[in-house]
Amino acid sequence: MKKPVKDASAPSDALLAEAHRLRHFVALAEEGHYGKAAERLGMDQPTLSRSIVRLEQAVGARLLVRSARAVALTPAGEIFEKEARALIAQAQLSSSVVRRVQDGEMGNLRIGFTPVAMFWVLPDVVRQLRVAYPDVRIVMQEAQSYQHVERLREGSIDVAFVNGDVLNKGEFETLLLERARVLAAVPSAWPVARSKRLRLIDLADLPFIIVPNETSPNTHQATLSACRAAGFVPTIVPGDNTEVLSRLGMVASGFGVMLTSEYTRALPVEGVVYITVTDLPDYLNWELVMAWDPRADTPAVRALAEICDSIAKSKVKRAAWRGRALAAG
Repeated sequence: MKKPVKDASAPSDALLAEAHRLRHFVALAEEGHYGKAAERLGMDQPTLSRSIVRLEQAVGARLLVRSARAVALTPAGEIFEKEARALIAQAQLSSSVVRRVQDGEMGNLRIGFTPVAMFWVLPDVVRQLRVAYPDVRIVMQEAQSYQHVERLREGSIDVAFVNGDVLNKGEFETLLLERARVLAAVPSAWPVARSKRLRLIDLADLPFIIVPNETSPNTHQATLSACRAAGFVPTIVPGDNTEVLSRLGMVASGFGVMLTSEYTRALPVEGVVYITVTDLPDYLNWELVMAWDPRADTPAVRALAEICDSIAKSKVKRAAWRGRALAAG
């Protein structure tokens, strides 16, 4: 008959269950006296004695030699003391790491952004955040605004820099970073491209490339409302014109004109001319917004918001200064 196989994992499993007694053992090894160690640990001497007995049972070795006046380590106890100190230090480090991750001082920060948001000062914002939180791993994800809203809802990103028109009021924490003018983007080969300024009615006979209602209902409806207020119903170019570069490509190819944020001028698309429209309503202004789920409100996210808010206010001050300078000159 075969002898039963001994479970080699049992001692280590038992030690894990008694890991809280490691501090008791180390204190006793340092003090060399049950009474002093018990006083240091804030417990009575019999409880400390029982704790050490349980630890020795878990380890499967005698760790201490007891006398009337003092306690000495056995050879096994001397080795175990080093291991116990290492285990306590590792546990403290692990606890510290977990707390820092929980507090947002470590771990990943997933930032979603639209292509146009990059032409704000987002790269500078991220650089400042990396200096302030060097242990936070920043993961950048590019997509359209409506896609980032879905990702915020499902928790696959923590923060998003998006067009404000895709956000539902009160759903997320938000910070308005900047309002940008909306310009007309027209094919450079068309006669309208020679205009320095125009009114919206001047585009009435031209086909419009508009972001789909399904992806940006606010922008879609606002564009139609502005055209109706100007006295016409636009002819809409068919197609899934969600991506800004795709729409600009269609403008360059002569499919039609579009209304777009002034940030779009930073995208190098040959064959597109941008023209100021003098009578666009304020509700068509493009808004760049930082949005985040309140559940992701960590120190790193708050620091990101503070950096963005500071830059946004600075840009407003510079714009006001330029306006006063132009008026005075």
